Amino acid sequence: MAIRNAFLVMLLSLSLAFCASTHKKPAADSEKSPQYQYEKAVVALRYNLPDQAIEYLNQALALDFSYAQAYNLLGFAHFQQKNFGDAAAAYQKFLELAPNDSKARVSLGVVYEELGKVDLAEEEYKKADGIDGNPEAGYSLAKLYYGQKKLEPALEYVAKSLAKNNRSVPALNLQGVILNQMGKYAEALASFQNAVRIDPKDVNLNVNLGIAYINNKEFARAREILEKILPKVEDPVLKVKINEYLKLIKE
Repeated sequence: MAIRNAFLVMLLSLSLAFCASTHKKPAADSEKSPQYQYEKAVVALRYNLPDQAIEYLNQALALDFSYAQAYNLLGFAHFQQKNFGDAAAAYQKFLELAPNDSKARVSLGVVYEELGKVDLAEEEYKKADGIDGNPEAGYSLAKLYYGQKKLEPALEYVAKSLAKNNRSVPALNLQGVILNQMGKYAEALASFQNAVRIDPKDVNLNVNLGIAYINNKEFARAREILEKILPKVEDPVLKVKINEYLKLIKE
C-alpha cells in the first residue's frame, strides 16, 4: 500500500508582541498625568475593554505626544479591534521613537500582513530579525515564505527561530509541515514528535503526528494515534479526513 504525501493540518499560532509596562503608580492620581492614563489603559486591556483603552491612550498622548509606550499599547489595542490602519500608524509612531524595539517591528509586520502589504511585512520581520534575532521574527518570516511556497527560506528561518526558542510549539509544527512538503518525512516526524512532547493534548498536533507516521510508513503507530485522537476532533471536515486515512491504513 502506498500513501503519498498525506495532508497535514497547519497549526499556526500568531502571537502579537505585547508587554504591559509596570510603571509605579503616581503619587497623585492626576487625570493630567499621561502615565496615569496609560496605566488605566493597561487595566482596561486586562479586562478586554480595548475601546476604553484607546480612549485612555489618546488622552495620555494628548498630554504628552512623545510618550512612546502609549503608541505601542495603542497599536495593540487597535489591533484587538481590527483597526489595522490605526494600529499600523500607532506602531510606526512608536518605532520612530524606539527604532530598535524588535517586538514592535514584529507587531507592525503582523499588521501589514492583515492589510495585505506583504512586502512591508517582510521588511519589518527582517529588521526585527536583524536587531536581536527575535524568534517571532524568524517564525513570521518562515510562515510568510511557506505561504509563498518558498520552502528553502521558510525552513531556514524556522530553524533560526527554533535555535532561539526550541520549545516553540508553533515553530516546531511549522517546521514539520515544511519538511513534509519537501518530502523529508523522517525529519518532519521528529519535529512533530518534539512538539507533541511539549503539548501532548493539542488535537491538531496529534493529527499531524499521526499523518507524519503515515508518510514515514509507520502505519501501526499512525493508526494508534489517529484512533486515539479522533473522538476529540470537533472539525467535521478534519474528522472525515482522519476516517479516510484510517480506512486506507486498514486496507
